[in-house]
Amino acid sequence: MAKVLENFESEIKYDRKSELKIFDDTKAGVKGLVDAGVTKIPRIFIHDKITDTPFEGNDKHTIPIIDLKGIDKDPSLRREVIDKLREACEKWGFFQLINHGIPATVMDEMIDGMRRFHEQETEVKKHFFTRDETRKVIYNTNFDFYQAKAANWRDSLYCSMAPNPPNPEELPPVCRDIMMDYSNKVMSLGLKLFELLSEALGLRPNHLKDMGCAEGLYFIGHYYPACPEPGLTLGATKHTDSAFLTILLQDILGGLQVLHEDQWFDVTPVAGGLVVNLGDLSQLISNDKFKSVYHRVLAKDVGPRISIACFFRTHFAERTSSRIFAPIKQLLSKDNPPVYRETTMEEYVTRIYSKGLDGTSGLMYFKLTHISLPVIDLDGLLTDQRRKIVDQVRNASEEWGFFHVVNHGIPSSLLSNMIDAVRKFNEQDIDVKKEFYSRDTSRRVRFNSNYDLFQSERADWRDTLSVSMLRSDHIDPNELPAICRDEALEFIEQIGKIGDTLFELLSEALGLKPNHLNSIECHKGRTLVCHYYPACPEPELAMGVTKHTDNTFLTVLVEDETGGLQVLHDNQWVDVQPIPGSLVVNIGDLLQIVSNDKFKSNVHRVLPSKVPRISVIGFFAGRVAPPARLYGPIKELLSEENPAKYKEVLEY
Repeated sequence: MAKVLENFESEIKYDRKSELKIFDDTKAGVKGLVDAGVTKIPRIFIHDKITDTPFEGNDKHTIPIIDLKGIDKDPSLRREVIDKLREACEKWGFFQLINHGIPATVMDEMIDGMRRFHEQETEVKKHFFTRDETRKVIYNTNFDFYQAKAANWRDSLYCSMAPNPPNPEELPPVCRDIMMDYSNKVMSLGLKLFELLSEALGLRPNHLKDMGCAEGLYFIGHYYPACPEPGLTLGATKHTDSAFLTILLQDILGGLQVLHEDQWFDVTPVAGGLVVNLGDLSQLISNDKFKSVYHRVLAKDVGPRISIACFFRTHFAERTSSRIFAPIKQLLSKDNPPVYRETTMEEYVTRIYSKGLDGTSGLMYFKLTHISLPVIDLDGLLTDQRRKIVDQVRNASEEWGFFHVVNHGIPSSLLSNMIDAVRKFNEQDIDVKKEFYSRDTSRRVRFNSNYDLFQSERADWRDTLSVSMLRSDHIDPNELPAICRDEALEFIEQIGKIGDTLFELLSEALGLKPNHLNSIECHKGRTLVCHYYPACPEPELAMGVTKHTDNTFLTVLVEDETGGLQVLHDNQWVDVQPIPGSLVVNIGDLLQIVSNDKFKSNVHRVLPSKVPRISVIGFFAGRVAPPARLYGPIKELLSEENPAKYKEVLEY
């Protein structure tokens, strides 16, 4: 709670939204800051953590270079190039292209033209400034400026060049001719690349073209001014591209990095070369055969750096909004089932633009999951089956941090009644609920929307009734809403009992005495949280609960049949399918700390739905009542080979 109050006070002192608007209203961009002589970058550009120095590549660890010279005349050379292309797309998702047919003079003039645009007077550039994504020609700083956690150190000129290009007079005069010429040449190169990519997938040369992959071209001219504090910000946040294909022209400064085998690699500019990378849509339709990989751009103390990225996409084309994309059927088999569900271009674009460049791939939302949470049956707990159950708890806690529990001893009727009681509370007259509405954290029973409503960047689509027993296990029944009082009291009692049992099993799974975790009061500090997720008219734009880990020891959850809970496992979101009568249990941050990383507190989230969803949760936060207890790695688990990874904490 102290941490929440600290964050709240910090937000009062720093009004991020106002600072964003003040900057945006100048319409001068990042270049305007540099021209004004700033020596410290504004707080809106500061990224929390920038780590990972680039790997110094060798022959085996550099971006592949593919030479297109002579491929239209020599069939054997063409096959050789297709093999190299396939390997690059499967292993890297990036490659550099030489002898591609675009003259060096055209590329040089394109770089110069973009420099002219960004370095002209602000009053001239202002004519193109807008945040309307449907405009054909746009100038601004960061398309996700108001969504991202931190802004990036760059300005950009955006233009949709196909299938419906702007009238020439709509383009900036200082770069009009070269934009049109360069875009036409990139379109021709793109058609050739899509033929080669089709063949690399074992398809007919025109397959990807016939799917519409080459129909749209979106032009972005990036300008990265020299940065006075490059270690604090980025030119472009870690992201994947949402398009089918990206063709990038960059100047000699460099700064682009690709994440390969968990290491960042510099993409060193090659004279006369173009950088090509696959986007998320290519990974989707190839069913993960080809990779769309993370990349970023570093800020530098020299500059400006200029790059022109041309994306093959049809994101806002009206006639393609209802077009469906899915893994190509010819690539599927019994041994290679679809990894992604079907999606329309409209749904895909809405999802991508609502999340911005948040460091995660947009593909996760569209993945089909063929794996599920472990299910642990507690029947036989007091028999010779106990050791088997403890082993299952250990494996689930180490590998998933989440598991279902069945035959846990809580009557199914109570679980159903509790869900119904929460529904009745939330669906009663608002004037009745207002009696419990509060943001006063000292109140033990309170109703509101999002405990962090005034701190988070975006609100989540849910209302919550919470009952705090952090400082006392006793709760006055009269404090509870009458409509759900009896069910809540019984549920609280039963959750306490199953909590004791689970902490015994977790203790044994750690190789400790059964009462160890209970003896250090992990089962104390309970909170009952009742979430109500109303039907959402636009679920693709919202979240029920943003991705997070729980800052407790243990969480025990019962949910209705709607579903929506997802767990991040092996870097993909896995749906937690509701099992009637079961409980969902997950490890919290404090249990990961005391187990010294033996057990895993995992990232999870809740997706909204077009129908209401209800969940009831029991959190175990440990001893917080005075005197509060220090928690750190359990000494019995430590050794010379396994030293403590965390310091002791009083409140997490």
